[in-house]
Amino acid sequence: MNKTITSTANPLFKSLLELKSTSGRKAQGRFLIEGVHMVKMAINVHIVEQIIALSPCENIEEAILQIIVPASLMKRLATQVTPQGVLAVCRELPIDFMLGPQIIYLDGVNDPGNLGTIIRSAAAFGIETILLSPDCVSLYNPKALAASQGAIFTVNVRESSIDELKRLKEQGYRLIGTRLHEEAIPLNRFAYPKKFVLVFGSEAHGIGQVLLPLLDESIVIPMEYIESLNVAMAATIIMYDMKYR
Repeated sequence: MNKTITSTANPLFKSLLELKSTSGRKAQGRFLIEGVHMVKMAINVHIVEQIIALSPCENIEEAILQIIVPASLMKRLATQVTPQGVLAVCRELPIDFMLGPQIIYLDGVNDPGNLGTIIRSAAAFGIETILLSPDCVSLYNPKALAASQGAIFTVNVRESSIDELKRLKEQGYRLIGTRLHEEAIPLNRFAYPKKFVLVFGSEAHGIGQVLLPLLDESIVIPMEYIESLNVAMAATIIMYDMKYR
């Protein structure tokens, strides 16, 4: 089924435009993705409601409404500097409460590029679950979605809380913090437990003071000429170590 929109005054277009804001996404329970690769992945996991394109796409099931727009309206909806000419409106991803033995917890990570990169690295190295503190950047931020390169469709990512971390500790998970501290264990000497939550703090402040007392151990990446790494880079190094050491 196709529908053509040519005016910014169209109510449907206004509804689509609202999805560029956090409040609009929350109100509708939907989000926008961009590009052929992302749209195909979203179709495969059956969360696409509408496709917005410059011309009709082939082999799209009838239940998905195709909205045809001119380039001027596409530019208004897209966030990429050079729009690829296709977007999709998706339902929010289903929440999976099944947790594997290795979990990532992000405490206050607010850069969307870092969040998307961490999700992509988790998919690459087989981490099934990422938990986000309430003050993390939204999973559905356009820059986070773009940086994830579709990994959001393969990794279980959802908002969590310190209360859930406490419950995980009661279930035998060890909480391991990544921090610059004199008692932190160098990564190359650290022995991973069977069940653990690996905690990464915010770019500016590290792990929050409320969370620090819950940590069972701290680890640090040994470095020579600098003191710290971008949180996404650090997370990727540690996940690689978890997978292949």
